[in-house]
Amino acid sequence: MVIVALAVVVVIIASGGKTPEEQLNGAAAKLSGARGITYKGTVTSGGTDLRGDLTVTKGGRASGAVTYSGSQVTLLSADGKTFLKANSSYWRGKVSSTSEPYFLDGEQWGRLGSSDLRIDFKESLAPSVLTEKLRTAARLKREPVKTTVGGTKALRFTTGSTVLYLSDTNDPELIRYESSFPRIAADVSVAGDSAINDIRNRMGELENSFDVSSRPRISEWKRGGCTGTSGCLVEAQVAPPSGLEGTTPIEIRFNITADSLTGRDLGNCTTKITVSGSTPVWARCQVTSAAWTSWAKKGGTFYKHVQYKVAGASSSDIQSMQSGLDQE
Repeated sequence: MVIVALAVVVVIIASGGKTPEEQLNGAAAKLSGARGITYKGTVTSGGTDLRGDLTVTKGGRASGAVTYSGSQVTLLSADGKTFLKANSSYWRGKVSSTSEPYFLDGEQWGRLGSSDLRIDFKESLAPSVLTEKLRTAARLKREPVKTTVGGTKALRFTTGSTVLYLSDTNDPELIRYESSFPRIAADVSVAGDSAINDIRNRMGELENSFDVSSRPRISEWKRGGCTGTSGCLVEAQVAPPSGLEGTTPIEIRFNITADSLTGRDLGNCTTKITVSGSTPVWARCQVTSAAWTSWAKKGGTFYKHVQYKVAGASSSDIQSMQSGLDQE
């Protein structure tokens, strides 16, 4: 008697005649050459919650229109610096000042402190991260579950704390990504040139940005200079904030009030200085106004006040950001 043993090989075939492993590797190949990925959904990490559209480049630079701390803002993160474009009502609660900050007007870019937004975009959301997630799922030979994403047929792959959704087509691509840590639940797509150009253009808008966390101080007021009716020369030595990098422009607004700290406004003047390191720099400008002239004819006690607008990014910072983005 001859016994013939038949070997039965079961191969799981997904859509388009491809195995799940082939599908995952194919989707990974598409992402590996992408300049960026656009996320539409929620990203949460380190107590920071972002909801909206966010594009992350392969170098970890990120930008998009999101909801942050309950406010609609535009976010830009590049080279270790994070900026938000928000309206005056948002910034009014962030800028430390005893009076209304003189420079707040409409939507403006402001730079956050280093601890304000705790998301490492390169480590968590860059194209290379998702590419590796797909390849890991392929190596583990995960089997898909058929489902839908926003009405689109999809294949769901689960690997530990990660869920990957591929389009259920002949040429599948990643369309959604979910992760437990950091917590991510977002539809994804390859970012086009327009999205990358938007990031570059936003970098160019930082020329008039301000630094929310920097706190200069007056180390010395100069006496005199305010004895005539023609104007009051205000001079003060400004100590730079700690932690500044390179040379940083600071705009100074001096104003004078009569008789008390909250007395009648006698006018103001604005000047600019550039600081570097910890060395104090003298700032000076002359207040000229009809209110000062009228008050000075009688004389009395007056009080000097100061506000600061520390630049969020210098011209060299902006050039460096744009150059880094172009070279990705």
